[in-house]
Amino acid sequence: MTQAKQRRVRGALLIESLFAVFLVAIVATIIAATMPLANNSRARADMLNKAVSIAQKQVENVRGVGYPNLNGPQLLAAGLVESSTADGNGRFHFTNVDSAAFDAPALVLPSGKGYLKIEQVGLDLRLVTVRVEWTDRGKPRHTVLSTMIANL
Repeated sequence: MTQAKQRRVRGALLIESLFAVFLVAIVATIIAATMPLANNSRARADMLNKAVSIAQKQVENVRGVGYPNLNGPQLLAAGLVESSTADGNGRFHFTNVDSAAFDAPALVLPSGKGYLKIEQVGLDLRLVTVRVEWTDRGKPRHTVLSTMIANL
């Protein structure tokens, strides 16, 4: 009669348990260290996304008024700029325009400002440039969109 051999089941040693805890602690530290950086990057990307969205909306609104109405009084009447006269740089401000829809740069972005510049580049062609500026942790940021509008 032979007896079946019994296998010895060994438990985990203390050193193996400590090594597993050490690995888990390293992974948790790495994740905890990268979370603030990820949150900052997400916030910066969100501000850029808002600025581009505002600029795109302004470009589309200006395109909607058409070539003959690309002047200060007509843009003011359409509610696209704050004043019918341009500043010293030839730009119209739209920093507080469209505040009812919460799309004004001053309401959406920290220290947000919006500028619209119209330049005659040809006989029946105008260049419209929209610039949205804001501050991000004390540093100035901006985005610029341009389009050409023809007299068709």
